[in-house]
Amino acid sequence: MMKKKPLLIVLILVQICLLSGCWSKKELDEISILSGVGIDVGEEKQLRLTMQVILHREMKIESQSGKRGGEEKPTQNVVVEGNSLIDANRNYILQTGRRGYWSHINVLIIGEELAKKGISPILDVLERDQEVRRRTYLLVAKGNAKEILDAETIDLEIIQAFNISDMVKLSESNGKNVMVDLHRYFLRASKNFNNAFMTGIGIIDKGCTNNLELMDTAIFNENKLVGWFDNIETRGLLWVLGEIQSCIIEVQYPLEKGLYVYIDNLRASSSIKPVIRDNTLEKLIVNIASEGKVAESNTEVDLSKGDIIKKLEEDTAKVIEEEVYKAIEKGKELEVDIFTFDEAINRENPKLWKEIEDYWLDIFPSVPVEVNVDMTIRRTGLITKSNE
Repeated sequence: MMKKKPLLIVLILVQICLLSGCWSKKELDEISILSGVGIDVGEEKQLRLTMQVILHREMKIESQSGKRGGEEKPTQNVVVEGNSLIDANRNYILQTGRRGYWSHINVLIIGEELAKKGISPILDVLERDQEVRRRTYLLVAKGNAKEILDAETIDLEIIQAFNISDMVKLSESNGKNVMVDLHRYFLRASKNFNNAFMTGIGIIDKGCTNNLELMDTAIFNENKLVGWFDNIETRGLLWVLGEIQSCIIEVQYPLEKGLYVYIDNLRASSSIKPVIRDNTLEKLIVNIASEGKVAESNTEVDLSKGDIIKKLEEDTAKVIEEEVYKAIEKGKELEVDIFTFDEAINRENPKLWKEIEDYWLDIFPSVPVEVNVDMTIRRTGLITKSNE
């Protein structure tokens, strides 16, 4: 009997540990589950938060019937102000009697004016808070964030924040938008002088409906918005970073006819080679390798001929080069290095990097950059000539 007592005690302790698993439970009637949050400059205080709350009753009705209850929306946007993110969060409790639950937030949208003033205090709170998921997407509104969450859109997704999240996920395949979550932003900003970027979003008026659209890329220096990359410059940035997944490249061929061939990029990679002589950085070389296929053609060119394919590869490479040069030129204009050139220099010559690190952003605009693109077209499709 005495031998069984230690085993019994161990079993009791294990059960006690298991029974304590609900100590941190959160009752639905005590919290507001948030799907998205917009942060703008406040009118009376420092910040104005638009908190998109999922209405539990609506969600329950929808889950049981597969439809929304009546014409009611399943979310409600609650606006609160505060002198900090934490202060606004506490004011939300005073206003609603519930605590905002951030663990289910899909998107965090920052207003343009606030982004220009700087978002370091906000990022500090988000980085410390364990409740906020690192996979939450970050976006910058063209205008204010409240308008984005309030916008009437085509009802492809009932909950607006979830709709925006889906837009971000799907847009990466077009090569014109970036997909940035909290984890990626923190990682990039910590390595690159707080030079980082976020997806831009705005409202496009179409008739009676305000449609949301991902547009441009917000560029940050020291956590302040300093400018925007357009879609072409964004794709140039992604070519340099080797983050192009799939995109359509429009190639004018033959030039004299003004007709086009559309190349579907299948895969791409990139590398950066600093050229250093006598402990001096002479230039940076960006090498890009891409493989694609002919997706569409409105020319009468016979794509089965080897010389035609070679010419098409050269013309496609030129298009990619132009996109990359535009991105680099814009980066130099804004005096930001979001291309990871700094990391390449550090890998190549750590000693030189230590010497120029403190003033790299000052000398970067004057450093020559050479872009080389190796384009290979693997497939031309089932037909070799257009039916026109």
